[in-house]
Amino acid sequence: MLFHREETSRTSSPLIRRAKTIGVRVLGALVVIVGVTFLAFLLSYISPTDAATQYFSNRGVAPTEAELAAKRAELGLDRPFWEQYISWIGGLLQGDMGESYRSGRSVAMSLASALPYTLSLTTCAMILTLLIALPLGLYCAYRKDGAVDMVTRVLTYAFYSLPSFFLALLLLYILSVQLHFLPVSSKGPVGLIMPTLSLAIPLSAWYVRQVRAIALEQLSAGYFDGLRSRGVSEKTILFKHVLRNSLVPILSLVGISIGSLLGGSAIVECIFSWPGVGDLSVDAINSRDYTVVQGYALLMAVVYLIVNWLIDVLYRVIDPRIRKGDQA
Repeated sequence: MLFHREETSRTSSPLIRRAKTIGVRVLGALVVIVGVTFLAFLLSYISPTDAATQYFSNRGVAPTEAELAAKRAELGLDRPFWEQYISWIGGLLQGDMGESYRSGRSVAMSLASALPYTLSLTTCAMILTLLIALPLGLYCAYRKDGAVDMVTRVLTYAFYSLPSFFLALLLLYILSVQLHFLPVSSKGPVGLIMPTLSLAIPLSAWYVRQVRAIALEQLSAGYFDGLRSRGVSEKTILFKHVLRNSLVPILSLVGISIGSLLGGSAIVECIFSWPGVGDLSVDAINSRDYTVVQGYALLMAVVYLIVNWLIDVLYRVIDPRIRKGDQA
């Protein structure tokens, strides 16, 4: 009987620890989402120009005080802050993110139609970054202080210093205005090329330097010389062992970068008229369309949390030691 109790406690304790870990993460995610929604709503509330005033301004109408008060009552802007916030949260829990003050369209539908464009741009930029940075960073680490390494370090420093919006304008001027290779804007695959390059080039420059530093640390480990002394080809060592052992810190970079790409692509989307959520949010901010701004902030928080969860899952797929640490 005693033996049975000990076995039960041993088998259940990892499950209990895992459940506690999941519970803590879910609670942390809820805190982040509530914090983001509260800040977004608060900033909209304290803005000097409310949606009712902007409604008449967009139509070139000078409203009377009575008309302005009636519009505020219609939009629910005459209620206290907490009442407005709780009402908005109640709508969110029912799947209702409100309607755009400017267009009258559902905010959820507007964001859902724009999100695939932003995700496709982010994905293409991330894939191109990794295709450039991984082989080049590994080669520069392997041929440290060689000619390619020296030139690459100078170029990556220069490209990383370029802001994405400046590079976007430069590409627009060269490839569209001067050479007529690409259209200024397009919603198809061709329209992805210049926005992707604008985001991927500076990010690739940073990644090359980071991958080089991570790979140098791996190359200084004892297993590299051990494998080489056993006759394993250096190409196999680099791409099978060094790269694999470098994937966990690289995944951490990817998680950070995807978040910055999702939020930082807004200016690039505006320059190329790419109809993503960034472009939608900038238009909403300019027109004081606060319901869209609040929905955008909530959506980005949720997407960022999902990305971090996926990166955490990949950690455990790539490195079994992390799974064993969870079960210990």
